[in-house]
Amino acid sequence: MIRSVPAILAFSLLISATAIAQGPGPRRSEREPAPPSPPPQVPLTPQQIEAITKQLAELEKQVQEMRGSTLTTVMSKLRSATASEAAALSFYLDCEKLVNVERKDLDKTEERQRKEQMERNAERRTDKKSEDQEGDLGAAVKLHLEYLLLTLEAHETKPADKEKLLPKLQAFIQELISKADKFKGRSGALLGRDVSGSVIAQAFQIERFLDGGQGWTTRPTDIGGMYDRFILPQFKEQKADALAAQYDARITAEGTLRKGQLPEPEFQIWMQQELPELKWQRANYLLQNGPSPVNALKDMLDHIKAYPGHPSAPAWLAEMRTLIDPAGGAAPVQ
Repeated sequence: MIRSVPAILAFSLLISATAIAQGPGPRRSEREPAPPSPPPQVPLTPQQIEAITKQLAELEKQVQEMRGSTLTTVMSKLRSATASEAAALSFYLDCEKLVNVERKDLDKTEERQRKEQMERNAERRTDKKSEDQEGDLGAAVKLHLEYLLLTLEAHETKPADKEKLLPKLQAFIQELISKADKFKGRSGALLGRDVSGSVIAQAFQIERFLDGGQGWTTRPTDIGGMYDRFILPQFKEQKADALAAQYDARITAEGTLRKGQLPEPEFQIWMQQELPELKWQRANYLLQNGPSPVNALKDMLDHIKAYPGHPSAPAWLAEMRTLIDPAGGAAPVQ
């Protein structure tokens, strides 16, 4: 039976009123993200698959050869620049000029002004009288270049061969902390820059070769990252008994670098605030990864006894209560 027009109209109004009362549906951005579409299936004959596979193998060989040739050339130039601190600084200034002047669309006035500014900066960088304020820029650039080279090598090294980089990274850290007092002010800021974004990487257009991934930090002064992301995982796999000594080496290295870079009052603040945090992290790490959880718990208890006035002491107590009695939870600290 066909419904009357008024009945149909009333039903439509009821549906509209219900939709308005319920409000609009979730926006696209509020929904769960749609799964990625599968790649299209291209129908190919066995002969076509064989022909394309053969071409891909030939292209892969060509790509690897060209990639290796490009990186070999770049790394050779970088190594030459690390021959001395003076050579490193001159190389850095050339890269800075290339990136900030020669590749810019500047008029003659802007180009002259920028060149003059860079010349003044270069004079200041090579002025021994400014070392108290700026540190040793030549030494900073040389180490920056050395770490850039090491990062390139890490990027190109297969996972199975990563352990070969361990002594090189440890040697870099030793060189870094042996010269820590040279890296104050501008030199410390320059050395601490991410090598993937430096003017040297930009000059040679190698930024995409410098992605260290999860296993490598790209900042030359990130000692914590070097240990957390590379050194400690290597020892965890190969020699877990040495983890405590390696964590101690990390803390010593970070302290030496800070002492060289910071004014004495600021270094004392670091000793009071940051050093206890590092020591707590050490105990926590050894609890999870070391050979003796009981010894790690003792270290945690001794740590709280040594720093009862530290701002994080209440959190340490709560964390330790949870560790020894997970069911009871963390009791509030009065």
